[in-house]
Amino acid sequence: MRLATTVLEARDSYTAAPWFPVMRNEESATAYHLTPPVDFRTALEVLGDDHLIVDTERLLVIHQHAVLNIEVEEGDLETAEQVTIEVLDAPQSATGTSLMKRFLEQLATTTGTDWIERSPS
Repeated sequence: MRLATTVLEARDSYTAAPWFPVMRNEESATAYHLTPPVDFRTALEVLGDDHLIVDTERLLVIHQHAVLNIEVEEGDLETAEQVTIEVLDAPQSATGTSLMKRFLEQLATTTGTDWIERSPS
């Protein structure tokens, strides 16, 4: 049985709401250069992962019961060339590294993109 994918578009007033904080841990974020660029909206629809589009350069993805924060550093969600990905929340039984690796493997297969890890800017 397949669950329906829900895409929620956040409005500008929600992105600055005090009840929507994101605890950032710069050490847990990993930066990538993407060749060719990725259209995250299309790729996530193909993968069937639930996601929340926060703005044109940021989205939250629910992948295998984990919450991933994806921020586009160069381009936008439809033409992302450089991104930073961070695991915000994950089941106790999984590591952030293994979740991110599986997510990137699925995206690479779906998009045909090489994910090259880079030093954060």
